[in-house]
Amino acid sequence: MSEIRLEAVGVTIENVSLSFGATEVLKGINLNIEAGEFFTFLGPSGSGKSTLLRAIAGFGPAPGGKILIGDDDVIKLPPWKRNVGLVFQSYALWPHMTVHKNVAFGLEERKVAPKEITDRVNTVLGMVGLRDYADRHPSQLSGGQQQRVALARTIVVEPRVLLLDEPLSNLDANLRVQMRIDILELQRKLKLTTIFVTHDQEEANTMSDRIAVLNNGVTQQVGSPIDLYDKPANRFVADFLGTANFIDGHVEKKEGKSVFRSGDGTTFVIDDEGIETGSGLTAMFRPQALSFGAPTEESPAGGAVLTGNVRHREFLGSLIRYSVQAGAHVILAEDSHQAGRQVFDIGDDVALNLDMNQVRILSS
Repeated sequence: MSEIRLEAVGVTIENVSLSFGATEVLKGINLNIEAGEFFTFLGPSGSGKSTLLRAIAGFGPAPGGKILIGDDDVIKLPPWKRNVGLVFQSYALWPHMTVHKNVAFGLEERKVAPKEITDRVNTVLGMVGLRDYADRHPSQLSGGQQQRVALARTIVVEPRVLLLDEPLSNLDANLRVQMRIDILELQRKLKLTTIFVTHDQEEANTMSDRIAVLNNGVTQQVGSPIDLYDKPANRFVADFLGTANFIDGHVEKKEGKSVFRSGDGTTFVIDDEGIETGSGLTAMFRPQALSFGAPTEESPAGGAVLTGNVRHREFLGSLIRYSVQAGAHVILAEDSHQAGRQVFDIGDDVALNLDMNQVRILSS
């Protein structure tokens, strides 16, 4: 049986810009994607993520700048000369063809010998667990099985880069979780450079080596999921990658420490010389940075304890999320749930101890 021969190559995007009429969709994007990396473009609708993926594939008008696959600048090449594989959101399977014929189609167009086609198709169908479904038609498959056919059809032509354009959005929640595990296991096995587009931060966090967060055609930040979550570069990134609390204010220096003050007098003292001072700043912290209980001797001075009353409560199984009115601010706080553990009711007065090591001061 034939082996699938894949070459791990990097992708370099240099100052890529693209406009549709007067609308600037991509604004000087610069990215370096490493060989064999699972890299994600993450952002809301209209952020430019799918447009950038299609620019790599060669679909749509050619952008300005450079797109290098390996050492080759492909920006002016048609799609069929770039040797990339694109899995569409809709799968785009031929309904009148069997699974085998769908997967074989690209090889037939490339005039590959019939025996090699059969061997390679059987190999990739085995990889995606569909060898026993070769004679079925797409209408006889589940959504997850159709997704596997689309993956097999792309991998069988031995692309240098695999491009995935929101491929899980049409699946139900449970199947989506299983498919992201299957896709990642296959990518790790093949060591194939993969670029994934999604608006779902959970998908991005669970699958990616690194993520580029995009908004309005601009790269907001690039990093590992944990780095982006813990150390967001700005308010957009912090808000898009999970739940966060934001308090606007300013930072001043006092006795060698940074003091954050909000308009209503909420004050945090942060022992960090590197924090920028000035106005128009935001203190950001995640709900899990807060713990419930009376102020303790270990609680940092200078306003690291917030007091208020519970406005809303959500039971989420392993944790409970509270909305607490603390002065002028509604603060989200999370408490892990165990049988017998105290649960606060709406209207209860609570004290929230804030771990100052988890506070980030953002400029925007």
